[in-house]
Amino acid sequence: MAEAKYIDVPIGPAIVEYGEEGDMTTFDITKGGIVFRSASTKHDVTVDQYGDTVVKSIFKGRTCEVVVPFALSDLAKLATAIPNSELIADNTVPTAPKLRLNVFSQAGYNMTEGAKKLVIKPTDPSATPNDWITVPIAAPLTDPEYTYNSDNERIANMTFAGYPDLSNKGLLYFMGDETATPPVPGP
Repeated sequence: MAEAKYIDVPIGPAIVEYGEEGDMTTFDITKGGIVFRSASTKHDVTVDQYGDTVVKSIFKGRTCEVVVPFALSDLAKLATAIPNSELIADNTVPTAPKLRLNVFSQAGYNMTEGAKKLVIKPTDPSATPNDWITVPIAAPLTDPEYTYNSDNERIANMTFAGYPDLSNKGLLYFMGDETATPPVPGP
């Protein structure tokens, strides 16, 4: 077998698809890199006989989030990522519709109510579905912070939090091809 001449470490940008076919928003212009992160928590068990020595650890839970630094001022796309908001389209001038995004501040808005599937897809031409990260239930929380000057792009950092899919054993996220299925056990 031939020895590899280089190590193929993937780098490069990605896009984010949010929603399902027919109701999908693609965030494909970013500045600063899309970031996926996961964090796990555990409880360390101690007993008097061993003082502060941990004798056992119990898994408590896991979270995940995706941060997308969206670089376009596209109100229709932002409306899908700003919870408790409403896009108004005034089509009185069909060639140049007027758009307005109302953002409301009432407490008690259920973040998971409008949650959708989110998929991170690297744009590398050699990337395959094995390189994707999917969060089956992701809810957005977007807080735009725009700087108006001649040196910086205006970026809306969109954060999508993952929630467990209770219909699928609490699946939080998966890496790789969504169509991969476990083998069927033989007789």
